[in-house]
Amino acid sequence: MGLIKLLVFIAVVFAALTLWRRLQSKRNNRRSSAATTSKPMVRCSQCQVHLPEDRAVRDNQRWYCCAEHRDADHHD
Repeated sequence: MGLIKLLVFIAVVFAALTLWRRLQSKRNNRRSSAATTSKPMVRCSQCQVHLPEDRAVRDNQRWYCCAEHRDADHHD
């Protein structure tokens, strides 16, 4: 009877460790995917709003949130 209890105990511990490792792996995957999806941010030279670089308009060394702000900055 003692051997059966030991085998059951080992099976329960093994199942718990396997479940815990899977949960940790899922958490790490979420964290790493969230970190890799962040984009570089830039600030509009006209209105100072921050936006992703791929949505910004660049003119020389300055960034703008839209073409209107780029044009308005040239007229000033």
